[in-house]
Amino acid sequence: MEHASLVAFLKGDLTPEAFGREIEAEVHACDQGCKSEGVGYIIITDGPAEVVTRDHARRLLQALLVNRLSFLAANYTAECLIMSDDFEFADAAVTAAIALVADDSRSPTSEETEVALAALD
Repeated sequence: MEHASLVAFLKGDLTPEAFGREIEAEVHACDQGCKSEGVGYIIITDGPAEVVTRDHARRLLQALLVNRLSFLAANYTAECLIMSDDFEFADAAVTAAIALVADDSRSPTSEETEVALAALD
């Protein structure tokens, strides 16, 4: 994933659909790696330090909630945010929201996503 694209998505300069198309191949490769080898690779380029704000987390959750970004793409994105040294989370609510989406055991329910969104208000 390109750092600049992730930042553009989080800031609203890149639509969820365009962002999803841009990362589709690497999301698919990661998912296939997990299924076939038990290991998927999360890759994000370096970039300037960024603070993930409540608005940024809200954008990711909202895109997932209304199906503008698939769970696999949202999950991969959350993992990139966590694994990159270039991103830090503004507060505990942002950390919890990103962790919810990063949990790859299952997609969060609509209710769970709405509760996380409410915690960001």
